[in-house]
Amino acid sequence: MKLFSSRRKIEILDALFNGDSIDSIKKQMPASTYSVTMHSLASAGYVEEIRGDAVLTDRGRACRILFAQLNESLDTLLRLHDAFPEHSIRFPDPFYARLHELQGFRVITAEPKNVLKPQKVFFDYLGRSKHVMGITPFLFPDYIDFFSRMAEQSTRIALVVTPGVYEGISSSEAIGRENVAIYVADDVPPIAAAVTDQFVSIGFFYRSGSYDFTRDLIATSPEAKRFGHDLIGHYMGRSRKVTPP
Repeated sequence: MKLFSSRRKIEILDALFNGDSIDSIKKQMPASTYSVTMHSLASAGYVEEIRGDAVLTDRGRACRILFAQLNESLDTLLRLHDAFPEHSIRFPDPFYARLHELQGFRVITAEPKNVLKPQKVFFDYLGRSKHVMGITPFLFPDYIDFFSRMAEQSTRIALVVTPGVYEGISSSEAIGRENVAIYVADDVPPIAAAVTDQFVSIGFFYRSGSYDFTRDLIATSPEAKRFGHDLIGHYMGRSRKVTPP
């Protein structure tokens, strides 16, 4: 962290990481600043000279990547708190370091003339999906009907639910189908989420404990979908499977 507190060191590491030449780097700062900074980086084992050119060492490359991910994860966390200012934003500990994978997310918010906009966007994405994984800690009748129709179309569905939600959906015709798997979590997950081949959706609870149906995080990048898949898989691994895969 001491290394990365220097803006000049970060600039040089970024430039070398991106393949810039020494000459182009020197043009970006005074000669004395370049000399002192490069000497410091070399002494720390982050940069070495090869055939008259400076390159990142394995250590320097690894640290630059980790620091960039840390910065991006912190930026994403700040964006989440700005977008959901009155909410409890909680993830399993290992996922905080991966928040950079959610970069590029957008928040769909209910509007006075379209109060169901988050649900509409969610269902539009869901309707184009071939498989679905989700966390559903509350019972929402429209969701049950929609998932039942998807199950009838042979969409692969795997859901993490609470005991109360499972009691409410246990009589559904979708339960017991080969393409539907239900996992019961005794501890209520602090989020609602869904991930498909099309998108990832994450919703948060207010700090008061009620769920916010008026806004929804949506992301479509491969990295975001991988984050959502692993996040839901985390809760599946801590739940009891009660239906066939």
